[in-house]
Amino acid sequence: MAAQWLSACSGGVTANSIQAMEPKRVHAKASVGDVVLCLKQRLGDDATVIAYPEPGKVDIRVGRADADEYKFFHLISLRRATEGADGTDVEIRSSGEWHPMMSASRISGMVEDCTPGRAH
Repeated sequence: MAAQWLSACSGGVTANSIQAMEPKRVHAKASVGDVVLCLKQRLGDDATVIAYPEPGKVDIRVGRADADEYKFFHLISLRRATEGADGTDVEIRSSGEWHPMMSASRISGMVEDCTPGRAH
């Protein structure tokens, strides 16, 4: 925990420092593609989508650019649900920095509100 505070105090929160945080796990009934479209639509320019070569693996970094510095508030990891299950397994990690419009619970609610069928 002390390392997390030190990294936050040393000039902003990076995606790598958020990756070390304990995630909140949520399951979405929608596919990875549907969740990406849904969140991108709701978060707009605050969301940066990182797609990996592995099918069904996407990260969404949520943050704001201020004065030549990019601060991350949340890292949303989307993974195709394990075999035998439909939808998307989601891990939401937060920087711990307070942001009135993008709390971790609000991001979680956005994920849960995503409906299947948007990507088709």
